[in-house]
Amino acid sequence: MAKTPVWRRLAAKIIAWSFVPTVIILSAVAWFTFYSYQKVIGDLAVKEDLAVLDTKIVQAADGINNLINGSLRPIILSIDTKPELSREVRAQNILDRAPNLDVFDGGIYFVDQHGIIFKTQPEQPELIGQDWSDTFQFRYVRDNPPGAGPLTNIQAIGTNKAGIVCVIWPMHNTLSEFIGAGYYCLAIRPNEQDILFTTVNSLSLGQNVFILDGNQRVIFSPDPAKLGRDLSKEAYIQQLFQSEGKSIRFQNGMEDRVISYGTLVRGKNPSTSWILVSERSWSEIMQPTVPYRRLLFGLLALGVIVPVLVTAYGVGHITEPIQKLIRATERVTAGQFKHRIEVETGDEIETLADQFNLMSAKLDDSYSLLEKKVADRTRELAILNSIISVASRSLDIHEILEDALNKTVEQMDFETGVAFQLDSYPTTPLLMAQRGFDPTNAIDLVNSYAITGQGIPAVYPKEVTTFGVENFQDEKLRGQLPQFGFQLLVYVPLSTKGRELGFFILGKHEDGQISSEELSLLGSIGKQIGVAMENAHLYEQAEQAAVAAERHRLARELHDAVTQTLFSANLIADVIPRIWKRDPEEGIQNLEELRQLTRGALAEMRTMLLEMRPESLERADIKSLLTQLVDAFVGRVRVPVFLDIQGNCDLTHEVKIVFYRVAQEALNNIAKHSGARQVELRLECHPGQMKLFIYDDGLGFEPDSIPPDHMGIAIMRERATSIGAGLKIESQPGQGTTVDLDWSSVRKDGTDEYLSANPRNVGG
Repeated sequence: MAKTPVWRRLAAKIIAWSFVPTVIILSAVAWFTFYSYQKVIGDLAVKEDLAVLDTKIVQAADGINNLINGSLRPIILSIDTKPELSREVRAQNILDRAPNLDVFDGGIYFVDQHGIIFKTQPEQPELIGQDWSDTFQFRYVRDNPPGAGPLTNIQAIGTNKAGIVCVIWPMHNTLSEFIGAGYYCLAIRPNEQDILFTTVNSLSLGQNVFILDGNQRVIFSPDPAKLGRDLSKEAYIQQLFQSEGKSIRFQNGMEDRVISYGTLVRGKNPSTSWILVSERSWSEIMQPTVPYRRLLFGLLALGVIVPVLVTAYGVGHITEPIQKLIRATERVTAGQFKHRIEVETGDEIETLADQFNLMSAKLDDSYSLLEKKVADRTRELAILNSIISVASRSLDIHEILEDALNKTVEQMDFETGVAFQLDSYPTTPLLMAQRGFDPTNAIDLVNSYAITGQGIPAVYPKEVTTFGVENFQDEKLRGQLPQFGFQLLVYVPLSTKGRELGFFILGKHEDGQISSEELSLLGSIGKQIGVAMENAHLYEQAEQAAVAAERHRLARELHDAVTQTLFSANLIADVIPRIWKRDPEEGIQNLEELRQLTRGALAEMRTMLLEMRPESLERADIKSLLTQLVDAFVGRVRVPVFLDIQGNCDLTHEVKIVFYRVAQEALNNIAKHSGARQVELRLECHPGQMKLFIYDDGLGFEPDSIPPDHMGIAIMRERATSIGAGLKIESQPGQGTTVDLDWSSVRKDGTDEYLSANPRNVGG
């Protein structure tokens, strides 16, 4: 027995059934717990990140405000304090008197009330006269009361191609009318010497913190190379500003990151607000959860290992007795039915073991009984086969019954037996064979004792019947039977298809019982012998029918052919003397016709003799056969035939018979259907090749219109095909018929049939 794989054993299945749900539940709990923990920690980390971000926003805002206000406050409080002066004078005073104006490394620009630039520092003549009125910041300071103006987004002015950001401060006259404004600008360039970069960078906001303007361009980044870069097309920036909150989790390549933002400088228009963005790795945020994750994995491992150990221990106690059962089953399968097992578990497995022992004991008894039945059945089949063999060796009923009776007596342990045939009901049974039984006593027993009761005619049992001496009704016979030495008789009917054909009476000199199996076997023997008798009857009837059919055929052939020809010859012979006296020349013609008739009749008789004796047909050569066919045809049909046979043909029997039969069928068709006045038959023989040509000038026919019940031409084609010959039949209505049969000895397999049949021709 093949070893069961580990994963298919019961122990593995029990562990799997009990362990897998536990693992699933534990895994689900661990996952849910860990997920919840991560979610909480993540939310707290995001809130913490936003809180830290708020601190950095305040820090950055204070730094930028200090940078700007430290320079603008002196201007407001002590320099630009005379609104009655013109804007040009006031602008020049600011440029001349204000300290720390070099902070504004992006330049200072003054515009009038219409937004037209009228002064710059450093001087940039190309900018004088430019119109800045079409900006939100200008419109805001123009249309609102005096106060500080908004910050601008990054923009390029004059020579500052990298970009600048500006703080706008309005200028009003004594009537508080807006007369112009000053743009105080800071440079945004990838240069660590720039004032704004140096100021913000000194605040130590972090390596992942940067500041964007309202157009998402970088105002500040720890990396100077990123200053001024446009981030509005970046996916995480778009997702950040499209989200409802101020923080998102974004996957950047293979790493998750958390991005948060807050407003640094709030403009009057959201598009001019500066924002501070913080970017942190998710793994960095979740770093505090690592110890707890390890703890969960450890608990999960314990939750898996402990149930496995406990289950394996319990499974061992369950599967050990089952293994005993398996080994015991293997021994029983091998034929050791007496094997028993002892299991003391006190549960269903012990009950199963007890039932197994009981089953094994019953199997032992059943196997012994089965062996006996098989032996008995084998013996019965051997007996039946031997009796059938002897009964089937002959088709003579007497021999069948005699051989079958002897074999039955020998094989079935009887001392005597007789066989009777019921030839024609209700005649007296005919004694056909006996063994150890006096024939006179056997006939008296059958004639004087009614086996199944009194009555005429006697009625014989349909089944196998046993009789003791006490069963006989005739007291005289009951007294005589012990003298014959019989204590037990068995009647066996011989029947087939419901017809009783005879019976056996088998006798024993000792009293005893016949088993039901033996009675059934005797019944089968009787049926098989009945079949053999029926076959003998059928063979005898078929033989008689064949003889009668052959007699009728010969009579018909004689009547249709020879008798008619001889009758015509007789008539001509009767009138020849009178015709001779009157006209000798006409008499000679009648004598020639008489000669042809008698020659045809002789040919017909020879043909019939050849048909009756196939060995004669086999010995005759093709030339003689065709000549005889032509003579018979001429004598019967009275149509002249031109016969031409060229060459000497030495053929196999199969080829010769095919040419003979095709010619015979063609001449018969001419005689029956053609109405021909002349026939031509030619045969050409060459080594390994033969051609047959038959032509008549009769009515002809349409080959495609031959009725299906006319088998002559089909049979001709089949015969030609059987030897590999070609058959061609050409005919048209009113133009006669041509039959052409062509045969060559070269077969399809490349061998030469002619040389194979005539080895003496090899080598010439």
